[in-house]
Amino acid sequence: MMRKLARSLGAFWESFRMALEAMRAHKLRAFLTLIGVVIGVATIISMMTVLGGMKYKIDDAMLNSLGANVFQVQRYDGDGGIHFGPRRRKWRPKIEASYAKEIRERCPSVRSVGIESWSFGRRLTRGGLETNGDHSIAGGSVEFGTNNSRYTVLGRPISQQDVSSARRVIVLGFDAYKKLYAGGDPLGTFVRVDGQKFEVIGVFEERGEMFGESQDRENWIPFSTFERIYGDKSVNLTVQAWDPSAYRKSQYEVVEAMRVLRGLRPGEENNFAMWTPDLMQKQFTEQTAWIGVATFGICGISLLVAGIGIMNIMLVSVTERTREIGVRKALGGTRGSILRQFLIEATTLSLVGGAIGIMLGYGVAVLLNTRWDFPAPVPVWAVMLATIFCTVVGVGFGMWPAIKASRLDPIEALRYE
Repeated sequence: MMRKLARSLGAFWESFRMALEAMRAHKLRAFLTLIGVVIGVATIISMMTVLGGMKYKIDDAMLNSLGANVFQVQRYDGDGGIHFGPRRRKWRPKIEASYAKEIRERCPSVRSVGIESWSFGRRLTRGGLETNGDHSIAGGSVEFGTNNSRYTVLGRPISQQDVSSARRVIVLGFDAYKKLYAGGDPLGTFVRVDGQKFEVIGVFEERGEMFGESQDRENWIPFSTFERIYGDKSVNLTVQAWDPSAYRKSQYEVVEAMRVLRGLRPGEENNFAMWTPDLMQKQFTEQTAWIGVATFGICGISLLVAGIGIMNIMLVSVTERTREIGVRKALGGTRGSILRQFLIEATTLSLVGGAIGIMLGYGVAVLLNTRWDFPAPVPVWAVMLATIFCTVVGVGFGMWPAIKASRLDPIEALRYE
């Protein structure tokens, strides 16, 4: 038994060595044949790595986008959330700030309701310094910080007294703090937004970037102050449930309360949207599914072309080595040994291309990680899948040349010139 196994391993190793020798003897031909395999495998490894990194970023961002057990009620669903109406956006009545009080009273599973409204594309100035014009101003109630997971690293958040008195105070985003104060103490000083003067009472902790976009350009002022400056606009409501077990129930209660507040009849579509982090993650997964399908399509086409190339080069090899095959058969070589020899050569050719493709995919992951600090873990399943694909291509497209070689008549083969 052991002797038979040893003979089989020895024959396999000899066939593998001969396959490498054949590739070395025809480097250019082998290289051109492998291009398709390399492109296909590198594509699938790179794309799966990038998608994995994007999902990690999305998960991390969504985890920090809202506080624990918090969801949001908004006028339109935008790019995320649930749209309870037809796909084409149509006008909807605005979300009133007064809804917050009604929801608190009508929904027993709700712990708190925050109010926020936004103005985008704003510039902050201090003396001769100014930020760029892509900062945003959030007018928020006292729940804004907790419900959005935004905490101060300097100073304090907006208080109820600030909101009640419509004070001109501001909590700076970290980008504005860096630009206007360069690490100095901003508390008690003043900045201007749209010509309005605000006392700095705090600074948000730094969040960093997501897909190259800073998440530290949000600045917070009291909601009452915001209304006086920017007018009565539709608001977003951030709703926090008492605990995780009440999270889903609180959403049903809020939907029911909103329908009553907006005078919707039974069966009529909701004219508001709800947004939760898990819905955003689900939407991202659905939207990127087609990228995975396209990637596998490109990979499949590349491997098909590569397989045809492998079959072609193996047929040429059979023709070139006809006399060699005849000699081996004359010396006792069986059809099975000839078949195995050419199959191993074809599979080795495919696997070498796959190995190069995997290394290129790893190279992309390392480049993303080191150059752009992008988390890019190479999925093990993608490496295993690529290896299986390469094996299947090598065996599948090498079968016909191998069968042709094994069926050669030894006398005719020895006469071949």
